[in-house]
Amino acid sequence: MTGVQTNAGQVRRGRVLPGGLVVLLLAGCATAKPLPERNLDAVPPLTAASPALDIRGVQGELPEAVRERITARLADLGEDNLLGRQLAAMEEFSPRPLFADNRVELLVDGPDTFNALYAAMEGATDHINVETFIFEAAESQGRSFVELLARKARGGVAVNLLYDAVGSDGTPDETFSGLKAAGAQTCAFNPLNPLENRTAEFVQRTHRKSVIVDGQVAFSGGLNLSRTYGASSRAMLGRGKPTIDTGWRDTHVAVWGPAALEIQRLFIASWQKQDCPDLPPARYLRPPRDAGDTLVRIDASSPESRTAETWQAALAAVTYARRSVDITMAYFAPDDALEDALLEAAARGTRVRLLLPAFSDFSGVLYAAQSHYSRLLEAGVQIHEARKVFVHAKTIVVDGVWSTVGTANWDYRSFLDNDELNVVIIDGAFAGRMTRLFEEDLRNADRVTPEDWADRAWYRPFLERFWAAWERLL
Repeated sequence: MTGVQTNAGQVRRGRVLPGGLVVLLLAGCATAKPLPERNLDAVPPLTAASPALDIRGVQGELPEAVRERITARLADLGEDNLLGRQLAAMEEFSPRPLFADNRVELLVDGPDTFNALYAAMEGATDHINVETFIFEAAESQGRSFVELLARKARGGVAVNLLYDAVGSDGTPDETFSGLKAAGAQTCAFNPLNPLENRTAEFVQRTHRKSVIVDGQVAFSGGLNLSRTYGASSRAMLGRGKPTIDTGWRDTHVAVWGPAALEIQRLFIASWQKQDCPDLPPARYLRPPRDAGDTLVRIDASSPESRTAETWQAALAAVTYARRSVDITMAYFAPDDALEDALLEAAARGTRVRLLLPAFSDFSGVLYAAQSHYSRLLEAGVQIHEARKVFVHAKTIVVDGVWSTVGTANWDYRSFLDNDELNVVIIDGAFAGRMTRLFEEDLRNADRVTPEDWADRAWYRPFLERFWAAWERLL
């Protein structure tokens, strides 16, 4: 084993971290919290008579007549359509609104994402806010993210960095002191010293990965600010035996419009709940511009909310899916409700495809994922394992219209113990791009057949059962 699993989604590779061990030892605190009970069958679908959905644009809440027209248009898709059912469920169970007037760009792997980040940060004139699980001296194509942050801070841009204390435990103190010397503000989320704990539960971690520039564009998704993203996953294909050290396959998005401002608000809330230093003066909440016509929801879960929004959004989307469900998931340990939703979707004829890693930075979570294979394969769920690169993305595409790109894995720690953030995009064109990316990934993966799985090594079922018993702690 190359490291210690510290947060169902990241491992500090190459050495055993005391902080990670502490989190694991205290992780039993998480087992008492159940996921919410949701009777999705009891949620009425949208109809022409349904109350208007909560939809907000650049001027705030849209006029009721506009919201009614959008709601009616969704209802016209039919009583059994995904959007009408999923949006009705989220309206009932979640406080999050839909945001209109957005534009979303899909970013694939480290170099593309860092190039987009660098371009936005170079143009920053007011502030740059960063929240991340892992913060390292990340470089891409010879450019340093840390050096760019420091240069912008020295130039008078307000730079604020919130990093997780466990995820960034291996980062030298000099990295943070150098940023402070340049004028940036840095703050650790839940320091490793229990006496400095800032939330009710020490195991709570921020697993979000957000960069917001001038309050106008926000970046979020699976990529940490880590050295593992220096190369593209495509560049690693065919280079002999794959390694866990670089070229991770990941997915991120850039968002413009009111949804970007919502990610900004979430950053400010995280900064404030951690009792970080006062944010320096800047126009953090400047009005957003009308950036496009894409509907977006920001599903942000946190132990304080107890609503498990990332979980219930995924559950509703799979439950109401009728044509297709494509899931790429780095760490896959679904609870009973999510697994049952996948089984039921396949049983009613929905094509369900999973793209999962064939190797991992922590073998325990890999075996836990594989403990679910037999039931899923028997039900007709397609399982594909990426063997040439490590897949770290957390994405879902349903019925060619509903997509999510985010930070939340399908495991208990993501749903109950971490601060997570998923960007939900309701747009057929964007879903088409996601589906084409999924198909490309499948070409570099192997399908697991029921026959192959039944013929696996004799000792594998024992490992699967062992790690499945610890799923709530992974």
